[in-house]
Amino acid sequence: MTSGTRDEYKRYVLLLFFVVTQLMVAKLGVNGHPQCLDARPPFRASSVSFCPAYKDHGCCTPHQDKQLKIRYDRIRLLVPASEKQLWTDCENYVKTFLCEECSPYAAHIFDAEQISYGTVPKPRAFPGLCRGYCGEFFTKCKNIVKYYMNEVGSDYMEEASKLQSAITMGEENFCNETKLVDLDYCYPGLLTNPILIGNISIDKVSQEGCLCMEPFDKVKFRNPIFLKHANDGSKRMFIGEQIGIVHIMYPDGRLITPAFLDISADIQSSSYKGDERGMLGMAFHPNFSQNRKFYIYYSAIITEYEQQQTSADHKTRIEEFQVSADKPDQVDYSYHRIILEVYEPYWNHNGGEILFGDDGYMYLFIGDGGQAGDPLNSGQDMFSLLGKVVRIDVDRADTVRQREYSIPPDNPFADEIKGLPEIYAYGIRNIWRCGKDRGDHSTGEGKGRIVCGDVGQSNREEVNLIEKGANYGWKIKEGNADYCKKCKSAFLNETLTAPIYDYGHSVGKSVTGGHFYRGCQSPNLNGFYIYGDFMSGRLFRLLHRPGNNTWHNKELKMCGADYCRPPLVNDYSTSIISFGEDEDGEMYMLSTSFASATKASGTVYRIVDPHRRGNPIDCIPYQHQQTLPPASSKAASPTQFPTPPPTDPLSPLPTQPPTANIPLINKPVASAPVSTQSPLVTPVDSTKPVSVSWESILQLINKWLSFQNPA
Repeated sequence: MTSGTRDEYKRYVLLLFFVVTQLMVAKLGVNGHPQCLDARPPFRASSVSFCPAYKDHGCCTPHQDKQLKIRYDRIRLLVPASEKQLWTDCENYVKTFLCEECSPYAAHIFDAEQISYGTVPKPRAFPGLCRGYCGEFFTKCKNIVKYYMNEVGSDYMEEASKLQSAITMGEENFCNETKLVDLDYCYPGLLTNPILIGNISIDKVSQEGCLCMEPFDKVKFRNPIFLKHANDGSKRMFIGEQIGIVHIMYPDGRLITPAFLDISADIQSSSYKGDERGMLGMAFHPNFSQNRKFYIYYSAIITEYEQQQTSADHKTRIEEFQVSADKPDQVDYSYHRIILEVYEPYWNHNGGEILFGDDGYMYLFIGDGGQAGDPLNSGQDMFSLLGKVVRIDVDRADTVRQREYSIPPDNPFADEIKGLPEIYAYGIRNIWRCGKDRGDHSTGEGKGRIVCGDVGQSNREEVNLIEKGANYGWKIKEGNADYCKKCKSAFLNETLTAPIYDYGHSVGKSVTGGHFYRGCQSPNLNGFYIYGDFMSGRLFRLLHRPGNNTWHNKELKMCGADYCRPPLVNDYSTSIISFGEDEDGEMYMLSTSFASATKASGTVYRIVDPHRRGNPIDCIPYQHQQTLPPASSKAASPTQFPTPPPTDPLSPLPTQPPTANIPLINKPVASAPVSTQSPLVTPVDSTKPVSVSWESILQLINKWLSFQNPA
């Protein structure tokens, strides 16, 4: 091989590596839980040169990219001339490790959600490495670690000392020291991890207990966030998109246009994959048939003045609306009433569930305010509504406290001595989706109980039975595991309520709470609390055994094609966003293949047991009546959906932390119409994949192989 041929060979090898890496990075983040070191979602950078692999979907601004290059040069200068060969052998490792701070999973690669010391999470300086890769690095480049850690400075002296001590004890000790709590995020394994790149295969079995799905896939939704019914006899299902639009669908799949509600102009959201802000919940008043009132839980845009006064990212707003008296499929925008507002210090952990209990009171499930590790200790702060279950009476205003609601007299802190009177339960992190049980058809067993999924930090996912006055433990506990060990001393006398079930991150990483099945069509499912996991795409059921008051969990599988015959299917989009039920108690799953509030990739599925159906005499399927919907309505197609733009541009989100505890603000406002106009801007897909064909990759590979044995 001549020197020219050898150089051409090297160029092709480097080009092939770059193309494959770009494809893997472009795919990375499609289905997982992307999060930057500042706990915000990734974004599309305008221009980065040092870490270009993450320019389309990553965590580094051009300034941060330049800072990483400066750090790289500083490490190079720290290596003495006598160890020039060490730098030659290891400079690629150094650049790779630094650039992982730009990865869409940087928070996980550097264990930024763990509390190693003190009471507040702090990311590592050295990334978590997969075992095989770690061994290769140790053999070749273990001596570069001291220079890498010297560059980060005194803030990481303890970590540097532990790494150096581990190096002296050998490869096994060193790799154990760099091991992550969640092994799925170790580098470079995360680049090909099926959960993180959206390549999850759904298990299919043909045996008793397996399920099928009936997809309503003629219309694709943008992050379908909830499916509700009004319990008014109309059989309508109300499907909400995170962007702030609610559509009406009937059980036969007909979608009514125009949209039932559009408040997208008032919603704080974006097109970033994984952005947790937006329209998050909906509840109909128990007396909706008479008063036509319903309620929306959403992330509201704040003014510049509010941001300056509170350092908040946005605010959670609970708002009352009313349906038009003469157009039952349309909202009367001339009326609205803001019930409650809570400033949110960060973009994430906004909760979002809202429902009415059998007692007629409104229940709100508000997250801990975000970031990682609950830095404001909101879960245990009894004078903050963050990290709480709230119960209020929206039918009676409190003129003394100047609130648009009153406090139920039996709320556990109604006397306001030990906490805010709105609080019903506390110690929650980020409850995402709850189900209220209608009760067994025959015995009434379970009626009124509320079970919720509470998303974990980096170790456990939990499912909780909501009880008055309960403390579910966050951030002292994460599920049944200890989280902040140093926090325990401040709560020695506190009684904590354990979850009815929890599971580790080898099973799933983001629980999506579900519903109790109480329908007629699939009687084998009666009493099952069916829920799932957003990241692993797995489905489960919990069954309560009242005899010994225990809950039993089991994974639910899809049936084979011999059971799931058209229109039933045995596959589904695996990012499970939510569950819902119709008026008859039949259960639905809402999931997506790409979790962005502006990308129409979401599907509604009806959950079906193919083994046994309900008695047709008792279970009368929905039949379209010509009188419903009104003649002015027509069926919608995907192209009829307006596509509102994100409310913030495709640029890095601000990272300014709050400077103080965020106050609770409830503001009675005068009735005013809600604007439904959106600026005419086409949203940009911030994670558009690199346009490279597999044919071109094969050509490169063939060209590469041809150099292996040149003529």
